[in-house]
Amino acid sequence: MASAFPTYRNNPGWLRYRQLVQACFGIAIHAEPEEQWFEWEGHGVHLDVWNPPEPVAASGTVILVHGGGGHGRLLAPAGDRIAALGWRVLAADLPGYGLTQPAREWDWDYAAWPRLVAYLADQAAPDGPVVLMGFSVGGMTALGAAQLARRVDAVVATTLLDMSDPDTFDRAARWPWLGRLARLSGRVAPWLVDPVRMPLKWLAPLAALTSAPELRRYFESDPLLGGLRVPGRFFRTLHGWHPPSGDLSVSCPFLLLHPGADEWTPTAMSRPAFDRVRADKRMRELTNGSHLPLEQPAWDELCDEIGRHLKALATGISRNSA
Repeated sequence: MASAFPTYRNNPGWLRYRQLVQACFGIAIHAEPEEQWFEWEGHGVHLDVWNPPEPVAASGTVILVHGGGGHGRLLAPAGDRIAALGWRVLAADLPGYGLTQPAREWDWDYAAWPRLVAYLADQAAPDGPVVLMGFSVGGMTALGAAQLARRVDAVVATTLLDMSDPDTFDRAARWPWLGRLARLSGRVAPWLVDPVRMPLKWLAPLAALTSAPELRRYFESDPLLGGLRVPGRFFRTLHGWHPPSGDLSVSCPFLLLHPGADEWTPTAMSRPAFDRVRADKRMRELTNGSHLPLEQPAWDELCDEIGRHLKALATGISRNSA
């Protein structure tokens, strides 16, 4: 099946991103993930897989979940680092984004995103604990997927944005007036707005993903990022989506690691949703760190927190099974 689909190997955008991450932040991505494809609900889904060099006891799978301004390969720095800790890592390009080929009949409903992540969790569950880690809008996607999946052992997020809240939706747009206009148009004339495709760089402040000028230009210009054209229906359904359980409860620990210098969605934007989460939860604001927190010391803090969280999870499972 892989031969029928494009690949990130030798993709100019991926090679440029890898180079810039190291040049701007000193983060080397050591392992090239294995690329896989599978069919799900008619989509040809692209999946990055990092297999650990040496699995640790009671280790399992970490599923990385991208947001509305990226794709799975954008999370390669995290995938590479987590795999080095002994865990298998998966990062899918969710429908409409990256290299995934959307089903012809797909109507660009955001609800497909948490369903797909839940499917990946269910497939991974027999091989050990499953952790979902969402970045940006992916934080809420991961939480929704945890409600749908048969078993998830922990959820980690960098932001937790309730996009059904009008104020949050407006502030997450490139300009608040654009968010208000999108909501009004979606209510009054969805038939007119839904099919209109616009580049992501017109809809979201992709430059705020990072503090590095060269990376800012990359995020806005790359064909799979700023140049990706997304129809209005996707954002209308994102605004209209609610968690499957009707609230923000999960039956596993929830950890929010919010970047401290996030220009796109400051910590205060995640606080209302975090306060409503019903779970064993903890929140830490990282020192510095943009929306994609590759800056120091945020990056080291993020990796240290993830490492401790995974180690505690593996240790607890080992004790319970003894």
